[in-house]
Amino acid sequence: MMKRIALLGAVALGLGALVAAEPQAQDTPRSVWDGVYTEAQAERGAAAYGQACGKCHGAQLAGLGEAKPLTGPEFLGIWNGLSLGDLYDRARKTMPLDRPASLSRETYADIVAYVLKFNGFPAGGAELDKRSEVLAGISFEAFKPQAAARSATVFASAAADTAADPDPNGAPNPYVADPGFLKMPPGRTMGSTSGVGVDSRGHVWVAERCGANNCAGSRLDPILEFDAQGRFVKAFGAGMLLFPHGLFVDAHDHIWVTDGHSDGTKGAQVLEFDGSGKLLRSLGKPGVAQEGPDTFVEPNAVLVAKDGTIFVADGHTPDKGAARIVKLDAKGRFVKQWGEHGSAPGQMDVPHTLALDSKGRLFVGDRWNNRIEIFDQQGRLLAVWPQFSRPSGIYIDRNDVLYVADSESRTPEGYGHHPGWKRGIRIGSAATGKVTAFIPDTEPNPDKGATSGAEGIWVDGQGVIYGAQVMQRAVVRYTKPR
Repeated sequence: MMKRIALLGAVALGLGALVAAEPQAQDTPRSVWDGVYTEAQAERGAAAYGQACGKCHGAQLAGLGEAKPLTGPEFLGIWNGLSLGDLYDRARKTMPLDRPASLSRETYADIVAYVLKFNGFPAGGAELDKRSEVLAGISFEAFKPQAAARSATVFASAAADTAADPDPNGAPNPYVADPGFLKMPPGRTMGSTSGVGVDSRGHVWVAERCGANNCAGSRLDPILEFDAQGRFVKAFGAGMLLFPHGLFVDAHDHIWVTDGHSDGTKGAQVLEFDGSGKLLRSLGKPGVAQEGPDTFVEPNAVLVAKDGTIFVADGHTPDKGAARIVKLDAKGRFVKQWGEHGSAPGQMDVPHTLALDSKGRLFVGDRWNNRIEIFDQQGRLLAVWPQFSRPSGIYIDRNDVLYVADSESRTPEGYGHHPGWKRGIRIGSAATGKVTAFIPDTEPNPDKGATSGAEGIWVDGQGVIYGAQVMQRAVVRYTKPR
């Protein structure tokens, strides 16, 4: 235990020597889920944190510079299985950085209470004790016992479904493809696209890359609107985007587009437009590709929840730059982030796509790791699903039908390596994880290229699927014959 705590010290709440007592046995085991602090104590802790800790760890506990986050999978993973005594001693012996152990024991207990509240652990009727020997009897369990058991059951069920069907490409295909449904305006050809969405009128919106695979230097409008019959309506956005990547249509029919490239003057942003093409706001700083609370590196996807909360998936390059989910409030203010490069549970590499189910769970397409990771909206990992293959695009409809586009699986070693899995669209349940249908990609030799078939995906209210394709430079409509 002591070796583990010492090893974690350098990456936890600060720097400095760690001296922590072994947890003492308790007659009745308690955990952070048992209401071990009060709301009033957490409020005091919030004020103390702002004065003593916020400068290093940030107003949203996300970590700044060398200071590690106090929320999200990294923080939860570090402390999971240890005790509140360990956490309390670490805080007291290392914080504030310029004057450790300078606060009262009561104040450190208040700060720990605030950290617990911020991470979603429930309050109770008694204050958190100031004695580390008492806190040593309270275990830090990252996941709520019922939720952990439920997630394990869902994952086991999904794994069983996959194991029961030895062919991951064997589900039936009840759909018919119509690659020519959208009619481009005269003089225009569709460029590469990974962004498609449908508004409340049934109009189809596409973010395409200016007839090519990049809009740099182009005078064409990359955001296109088509009516419900596939007829061109209008286009806008010329000169505003370098590399349109993700597209989302929110509850107000506003069009959100991520720009995955940057050139020092534009790009690396998320743009929100109304239906007329008016730019309503931009998130991130134009041309500034860096990881920060108000900047993005390579934003892949954006999603807006019903309450206006904004989620952005950031990071398109494996093992380099960002690999995170950024949460913003309805006004675009940074709330928190989670994620880091890696393949362990809760880590991610190329978080390419986002979707919310009816329970508010956030589905993240962890493309480089050939899996979906499911989080709650505070960044706690709930489940990991590999059975929908290598996800480039995810859509979940109001009935929790899950649609996942795989545009990259390949047999050869290297990029897209995922032998035995074919590219295409897998359809199943966001509730159970069971795959029930598969629309195969039509590319005859996918192993020769890095991508083919649908990358972006959207489904309208009638169950019609739209797949945005990079290599084929098309948006294909898929319907079930009547």
